Amino acid sequence: MKKNDRIKGIGKTALRLAVILICAFLINTVILLVSKKNPIEIYSILLKGAFGNLYNVARSLRWATPLIFTALAFSVSARCGVFNIGADGQLYMGAFAAAWVGFTFTGLPRVVLIPLAIMAAMLAGMLWSMLAGWISIKFKANIIVITLMLNYIAILFTEYLVRYPFYVPGTLGEAGSTEYVAEAARLTVLIPRTNVTTGLIIGIVAAVLLWLFNRHTVLGYETEIIGANERFSSFMGLDVRKKQMIVFAMTGMIAGLGGAVEILGNYGRFMVNFASGLGFDGIVVSLLANGNPIGIIFAALFMGAMTSGSIAVEMFGGVPKAMTGILLGVIIMIITVKFVPDFQKRKKSKKKENKPC
Repeated sequence: MKKNDRIKGIGKTALRLAVILICAFLINTVILLVSKKNPIEIYSILLKGAFGNLYNVARSLRWATPLIFTALAFSVSARCGVFNIGADGQLYMGAFAAAWVGFTFTGLPRVVLIPLAIMAAMLAGMLWSMLAGWISIKFKANIIVITLMLNYIAILFTEYLVRYPFYVPGTLGEAGSTEYVAEAARLTVLIPRTNVTTGLIIGIVAAVLLWLFNRHTVLGYETEIIGANERFSSFMGLDVRKKQMIVFAMTGMIAGLGGAVEILGNYGRFMVNFASGLGFDGIVVSLLANGNPIGIIFAALFMGAMTSGSIAVEMFGGVPKAMTGILLGVIIMIITVKFVPDFQKRKKSKKKENKPC
């Protein structure tokens, strides 16, 4: 791809993002006016709540971090034409694996324990994602249904593990959690007295590596071709099913890595329902960035800022956090106007291609 084409692509993504946000905020402004609230005052509080001081900035970064991983996970599969919404389940499996390593091998040094916990998390997420891929390919099952059901299974399975085999009495009432991981397994805090850890750096590095993978590797190019036209890819001699399974593996590894970062960086132990919905929020972030790994970093920061700012809006603006949810809902609807028709075209194209001549 020529440099000029890349610049145009980045420009189109930035313009698309700007148009989506402007439209969303305009619609939300109308809702605020109907609710007899001052939009300027509310947005001012929202901005201060997200970036007003170091603590608020740290809170925005904290909530942006897991979204980077779940958004990257979704973007990998979407690029290959697979609507994999299983990041939630893969993240949970990875998180529990990281926690188990962290509180089991407590005698290991830091330089060994952290990589071991991260590798265990990536392996668990990978296997869970590949299970979804195998079922979908082997039995021609709907990948959306499969990954959605596996999300519930993963969340309930890890809840069973926490409540029974690994339950620690007296932890968080009836919710339950495992014991804490060893201090040697904890990620380094970047901003003192906050939850911003080296997990943020890991997320940024993962995004850059994925961007390089998409742009400068043969497999990255092949997945894009498969996503654009599966039948043409087969005619070219590509093993489509094999490539898709590799994509499922990558998706699970990234989501599992996100789970490890949450446990080793923020919570220090696995807790029941600690991160419900991160996978679906990641889909929004990915679509907002048009699947661009670098754009995902900034889109995740926006979502993190909205989460952080909504707390301030509720406290000082008299507006419930649900208003931020409405804003995000509007953004989703605007994105859907563009994304769903494209995805439906792909599905219809595949159906036509599979019909006998």
